[in-house]
Amino acid sequence: MEKTCFVDTDCEGPKKGFITQALYHFKTVYLLTASDLKTTLLPASIFALVSTLSGPLLTTTSSTPLPRLSLHFPLLKSLLWIYLNLLLFNLSNQRLPSSILEDSINKPWRAIPSRRLSPTSARRLLLLLIAIVILLSTLYLGARNETLFLIVLTYIYNDLGAGDENFLLRHVNNAFGFITFGAGAAQVALCSSGNSLNSQAYIWLGVIATIITFTIQFQDMEDQEGDRKRERRTLPIVLGDLWMRRMNAVVIIVFSIAAPAFWRLGCLGYSVPVGMGLLIAGRSLVCKPLQDKTTFQLWCLWLVILYLLPLAKGDGALAGPQRN
Repeated sequence: MEKTCFVDTDCEGPKKGFITQALYHFKTVYLLTASDLKTTLLPASIFALVSTLSGPLLTTTSSTPLPRLSLHFPLLKSLLWIYLNLLLFNLSNQRLPSSILEDSINKPWRAIPSRRLSPTSARRLLLLLIAIVILLSTLYLGARNETLFLIVLTYIYNDLGAGDENFLLRHVNNAFGFITFGAGAAQVALCSSGNSLNSQAYIWLGVIATIITFTIQFQDMEDQEGDRKRERRTLPIVLGDLWMRRMNAVVIIVFSIAAPAFWRLGCLGYSVPVGMGLLIAGRSLVCKPLQDKTTFQLWCLWLVILYLLPLAKGDGALAGPQRN
């Protein structure tokens, strides 16, 4: 069996033994996706869960939400769909020479810079995975259109350089990617019951896309050194660190208020997103660059909170005046 390695010279591959080799390759796959589990898999799976629990609020069903026990298998299928598409994106991204250079500085533990996988092997796996994901989405999982759109976004972001040359293209591409993961995950979870997302769900996804477009730079704050090495024009590099921190503090508070306002929630419905937004804003202004990783993790948690807001829509204490 050919070893997977970083370059064409000898390197340490998996030891002999089926179980040992299997565990080695499972860890390699995990390392490819590890840093995006909290940013992509978690929010998308939360959106799928919220959609299935929301009933007619976000879906085409006219009845109450599905029984809790009947959600297990559809949500497992949804997780599989998310992970396969996430792995596809990461293989496409991390095989590029500029990404290898950046990861050698920012994330040296990833599969390619740690010499567990070569760029050539990553490209071959990517070609195979594209075919597998399209077939599974068409014949079994569902969300074929979302899968194809994610593949297009992946090509634009990685191979056409939308993630490097212009921060606006980078932000918009990221926003479309986030909401497509969410929409696809929800469609997979809903298709077994014959339902799909309704128009209000897509309006809400549009709101989420706007929020991500204006706040996704939180993920770039901790990567500025590596981004400069690969000459990536992210917003923190274009505006400068100080101005970016001030802008981050403002936009996170604005959207912490705007998101619950969309659902017309009551005071309690504002409390969690606004409280988290104020914490993130404060950290953006006073914390040192070495603490930006924690601030970004809090941003991920804040995004999950926004995804959960539709569940607060109702007649309880969280809700405000209802639309006629």
